[in-house]
Amino acid sequence: MISTETDDILLGESRGLACEMVAWQFLNCLSQWELIDYLLTEIPGATKAQLHSDEESILSGNHTLAEPSSNRVDEYSPLLHQDAPLNTQRKAAETTEESSLGSGSLDSSVQEQKYMDDPTKPFSGLNALEVAAVAGAKKFISQGIVQKIVQDIWNGDVVFWDPLAVHVKKKAHVYNKRIADPYSRLRVPKYQKIFQSAFFAAFLALYYFMLYNRDPHKITLVEILLYLWLVSFAYDEFSEFTDAGFMFYSNDFWSLWDLGIIGTGIAFIVARAIGLTKGDDYVTKIAFDILSLEALFLVPRLCSLMSLNSYFGSLIPVLKEMTKAFIKFLPIVVVLYLGFLTTFTMLARDKITLTEMSWILIKVFFGSTYLGFDVAADISEVFGTPLM
Repeated sequence: MISTETDDILLGESRGLACEMVAWQFLNCLSQWELIDYLLTEIPGATKAQLHSDEESILSGNHTLAEPSSNRVDEYSPLLHQDAPLNTQRKAAETTEESSLGSGSLDSSVQEQKYMDDPTKPFSGLNALEVAAVAGAKKFISQGIVQKIVQDIWNGDVVFWDPLAVHVKKKAHVYNKRIADPYSRLRVPKYQKIFQSAFFAAFLALYYFMLYNRDPHKITLVEILLYLWLVSFAYDEFSEFTDAGFMFYSNDFWSLWDLGIIGTGIAFIVARAIGLTKGDDYVTKIAFDILSLEALFLVPRLCSLMSLNSYFGSLIPVLKEMTKAFIKFLPIVVVLYLGFLTTFTMLARDKITLTEMSWILIKVFFGSTYLGFDVAADISEVFGTPLM
């Protein structure tokens, strides 16, 4: 069973590498304009009208999901097939099952095909370059022809928004200085990082000034500016989420830190409002204590700009893998901790309470091994030291 699963994983990796190689060789045959078109055009999602028509056809008894009008398949046929939503398929399956109780059931292969969800749906709204980043296609992204497009996007030679207006649709094209909107340069990643650095530096300065010159009884000008910075940061993150989509946004390592900044800021604002409204000094103190936790997210987020360097940037994937490995082994550590806690509590039932033993074991598990040997004799003269 294990060997079969391993073979499946290796087969999937081989197919993925083959796809990367085919895609890379295909890009070598394209011109600069075609490269931008193929790599940076977003995958279209199903429109509301299509979903509504699919739902009506399924619920009316038509079991064929979004079949094309013709069975002919050629080079013009779409690669991404838009099926009806999964909940719509389930409704149709329930209706079909009720209507076919007396006349027999449908073929099992057809039933399985109806229940299968379209694997391309999570990638709707992403372009090919973003799909490659989410899927971890490193060999494809590392190719010189792809890196050239990435560098052009970073430097603003290829832009998505021009002019910078409300009703403009996102479309990749080559930047033309003579006819382009100068404000559209605000969406260039290189310039955005410069503004982001200045924003976080000002954010951190307001944060420190706020903590060292706190006024628990009234809202100062610095506190109002800090609120404005928090609101603008939350709005910017929301705009980035809606622009990039959930899958591409969650693939960014620092998005978790950004959410931590926003969550801690909201908790501080709520606690601060309650403390001022009720005149409760204790709640106000808790509010500033919550604000102190903001540094856990804000300081590393400012230092995250060093990840643009090739050396520090290579450490981010290592940190992600270490975090995943820690989460995988955490249940085993918890089980071992509970086993030792039960044993030591029973051995020292007349000397050490459960709460005290819990803290002792937590300190031992976090590296204070000498503390365990100091209390080993108090736990049990016979078994204490060997178990420690």
